[in-house]
Amino acid sequence: MLSRFFILLISALTFSNTSSFSQEQPKNSLLWMISGKDLSRPSFVFGTFHMMCRSDFSITDKLKEKLQNTEQFYGELDMDDPTLQMSLMGKMRLKDKTLKDLMSESEFSAISEQFQRITGMSFQMFNQFTPFMPLSLLTMSSIECADKVQPESEFVKLAQEKKLPILGLETIDDQIAAINSQPLDSQLHSLKRMVLSYDSVKQVMTKMVDVYKQNNADKLYDFIKENSNGNDQFETDMLIKRNKRWIPVIEKAIHEKPSFFAVGAGHLGGNEGVLELLRKQGYTLTPVLY
Repeated sequence: MLSRFFILLISALTFSNTSSFSQEQPKNSLLWMISGKDLSRPSFVFGTFHMMCRSDFSITDKLKEKLQNTEQFYGELDMDDPTLQMSLMGKMRLKDKTLKDLMSESEFSAISEQFQRITGMSFQMFNQFTPFMPLSLLTMSSIECADKVQPESEFVKLAQEKKLPILGLETIDDQIAAINSQPLDSQLHSLKRMVLSYDSVKQVMTKMVDVYKQNNADKLYDFIKENSNGNDQFETDMLIKRNKRWIPVIEKAIHEKPSFFAVGAGHLGGNEGVLELLRKQGYTLTPVLY
């Protein structure tokens, strides 16, 4: 079993697929229509994956149609903010210490060697950053294919082509606070386990992609629950609290104009997922074939 930090990291980060579908009304999906409660036009929410092989990903005509029929696009963050990446890096810097300071010399050497073998990059480049930074790169590397794609970035391109406003459900500070809800020593422990048990990481990632491609928000959420252990408070901070903070933002947006939301698929399912929280607010959530 891997740490809950890894499972939540790869399921909750922002960032579709080519499965075939029957023409029956689905009972579940990763694309949902939001209607009811005096909305004049529907909005849509879609569960993304942080990164996929391009062969596993496509924005289908149906997805494109739903996005183009809305008037604004929301990611978890404002993805067309040109300062986003630099801001993230700045806020992820360690203060008054380095990763090397937090490990024994032998640990740092072993982690550095294995990290470079996995990623092709020097671990020293991340020495002044919190463990989240090298964890993110390891997560991306666990997708084993030459041609990778970030699905949410593809949605952003479509929104830009249609000249839709591109907005975020939260700020970079909100997301960093959620990530840093796990103490530094726990993050470091997760990093060590991920580096030294990387074959297990790849197996979990392969299974998670397979579950994601079943296009079922609840199955994906159940997989996350079944394959994680550890700190329940971190799950609360990383998923549940953020879901609850997003609901007023979503409600305001959909009453202003029809909107398309793309969020990490791990946020959709469960009793305190975005779908159920919107139902509790009186909206109708309908699964959509895509």
